[in-house]
Amino acid sequence: MADRSKAEVVLRLFGVNLEQQGRGFYIPLEMLAIARGVYLAHQEDPEQFAGLLDNGAGTAYKRTSHDLARRIATKAPIVEGNEELGKAVELDSPETMETLHALFSSLLVEIPGRRSQPSWFGAHIYPFVGELIHYDAVERRVKQIDAKKSAKKRKQATKVDVGINAPTIERYLFRDGGSWAYKALRADLAPTRKEATRQGLSDLVQDSETPLGNLAKALSAHDFDYDESPVEGSDTGIELYEELSPWPDLLREGTCNIVSRIATVPRAKRTESLMHWVPYCLARHQLHLARTKLGATNRESILLDFGNEATPLRRESQKNLAGFRNDIVKAINVQAQVMIGEAEGDEGKKRRYERFMKEGGTAVASPRAFFSETLAAVGALNATAGRRHFTMKPPMLEALVSATVAQEAEMEFDKFCTLLYERYGLVMEDKVAAASPLAYEVDPSVLDHNGKAFREKLAAIGLLTQYSDATSMVRGEPR
Repeated sequence: MADRSKAEVVLRLFGVNLEQQGRGFYIPLEMLAIARGVYLAHQEDPEQFAGLLDNGAGTAYKRTSHDLARRIATKAPIVEGNEELGKAVELDSPETMETLHALFSSLLVEIPGRRSQPSWFGAHIYPFVGELIHYDAVERRVKQIDAKKSAKKRKQATKVDVGINAPTIERYLFRDGGSWAYKALRADLAPTRKEATRQGLSDLVQDSETPLGNLAKALSAHDFDYDESPVEGSDTGIELYEELSPWPDLLREGTCNIVSRIATVPRAKRTESLMHWVPYCLARHQLHLARTKLGATNRESILLDFGNEATPLRRESQKNLAGFRNDIVKAINVQAQVMIGEAEGDEGKKRRYERFMKEGGTAVASPRAFFSETLAAVGALNATAGRRHFTMKPPMLEALVSATVAQEAEMEFDKFCTLLYERYGLVMEDKVAAASPLAYEVDPSVLDHNGKAFREKLAAIGLLTQYSDATSMVRGEPR
């Protein structure tokens, strides 16, 4: 675990280091990179996934940088200052480079709110097949080496004095959100569910042996940096706080439902749902812990707006979001005050903790932004900036339904809405709102109209079937 002295308060409060830099899709990318690394570390074992979701003290896995594919995708130099290395991987044909660029640039993960093209190490490949999954990396100044050596031997080659900028596997945007998710899955105490999750996750991270997978594997063989032997990961500094929050177990239940649909849902769709569900759970976990710290005794209610115009419901949802962001800041302030009291004369610690007592300071801004920007990234907010409210865009809504409704099962629409409230605190129509504190904030007719819009959204993405005027059924996968 990295030095976390600057984030001790956040780590103590939430059990994991939640920073804006590691928001959104970086969480499932890190989780899948760990799972893929376990697969690579056990490829030679008779039981290929002997270590996947093992609940031991540590996790041994191999990291793949995919630096070459990412540099091709962003048209970055193969290795700046070392053109010979580019020739060594036989990509000097302009036609080949353009074709590969067109392919891999289309596979990059879109980060909402990003205003410019990132450097290659800020670009990550969407993990549609196992061979595309990779770890984080950066670019560092290293000494130039003999480009004529094979990729494996270059690491052992004699170095000369000329420096180059070269890829190095290192944490940059992965900030332990994925480690938290992986730990939650491997700490599952329900053996049947855990085994189903293991099998479903295995199907996503193992070699697909498809043309795309074979191409990715061929390029990866020429990466500048990679693990020749497994590294020992450790999540001992991460606390799940299951006694305080239902979200670690909700993550497990939803993940199992998503990944176990091997026979009914294509791999790409299961991956997409997982990419949305995992970050959503961590953001909601953060909110729940914050409100618990402030003494809240009831689960938070979240008002989802599915309309196309401004209404009192939308204004209430905007207030809903603003209040939750403030709760996160207040909880950090309270936690900092507790830790200042525990410091007992250690002035160095007190000064560090006092940074988290400033409501407008950068120390609290980053974890607060993690919450809202993670939700915005996965489509649980309407936008990444401006006047924002809670909603569910189609990919997030598909992930929610897939996580909630069991494989090949159907659920009556009203029962489904009730379950969303009871399990996740989500409110979108008048019958459910009657059981929530929000019943006194929004007119029932407005909620009824919103519920109809929600029904239409589900039907539009193929997850709701209207059998009659009185009967609508929700399914976990399209027919």
